[in-house]
Amino acid sequence: MPPARLLSFPSLLLLCLAYSAPACVAQDSGQKLPQAITDMLNTQVWWDAGAASTTNPDGLNFRFSKIDEADMGIGHVVRYRIYVSGAPEDEKYSLGVWKIGTKASDLKIIAGEVYVNAKGLLMTHKPRPDQENKDTVESDDEIEAGLHSARGEPVRLVLSNPKKTLLFTGTVVPHPIESKDRNCRLEARLALEEGQAVLLYVDGLPPSTDVPYNSTSENESMAEAFHVDAHGHAVTVDLPSVIGKDTGTLKVSVATKECSVSVEIPWGKGDISPALNREDVDYETACTAR
Repeated sequence: MPPARLLSFPSLLLLCLAYSAPACVAQDSGQKLPQAITDMLNTQVWWDAGAASTTNPDGLNFRFSKIDEADMGIGHVVRYRIYVSGAPEDEKYSLGVWKIGTKASDLKIIAGEVYVNAKGLLMTHKPRPDQENKDTVESDDEIEAGLHSARGEPVRLVLSNPKKTLLFTGTVVPHPIESKDRNCRLEARLALEEGQAVLLYVDGLPPSTDVPYNSTSENESMAEAFHVDAHGHAVTVDLPSVIGKDTGTLKVSVATKECSVSVEIPWGKGDISPALNREDVDYETACTAR
């Protein structure tokens, strides 16, 4: 009998060079996804990596500095100060957000006039001389992101100039689903709206090896392997859906001589829908100068 659970991808090939038109390929273990979904998953991995590209030749990355968190009318909000260290200062940028389940080319602009100082701090105007080398400035002059998200939901931002010759991507997970043991870390991130696809990130494994891991969803188990790079890092995507089930929990565990880590993430219809995709959340007002 065929398995009741969809198969997962053992690895993703990071071939994307720009968010506007990636044409990526994912290796799979038999289960074929629509090409548009495969491209979306590959782009998410590329985006999160912040690797060097034609529009980011130095491989500059976002840095998020947590300011505070509080329960507000829309839910639990985590507020961040944002940096892109090394970004050219003589540019006017826009700041966009890419929502889960949408095309990267359909990202939403949340701030149309953004500048950086010498520290890469995102600001609402060109820095004054006294603000040039500051890690933080007056709150009215900074762009601060107040992020409301589900557990395991990544928030993906992009900073770009008008001609799109410069494009810096960044990802923050306000409420991560992760497990740590000694030098190892395993994280699960939502990749589609209701967890139909889950990205798994792992660090600290033996370099340049294949490390087995176990993936279980609603009593349907699969043995897979992380294809670890030379830095001990690996990424894969799991499709936790089970035939005949609308909801469930994906459990992933990996154990080596060095460490043992495991995570659980819900999937399916219900309250786990990402906050950024809900119409009652006005994201444009959540990422502004304070």
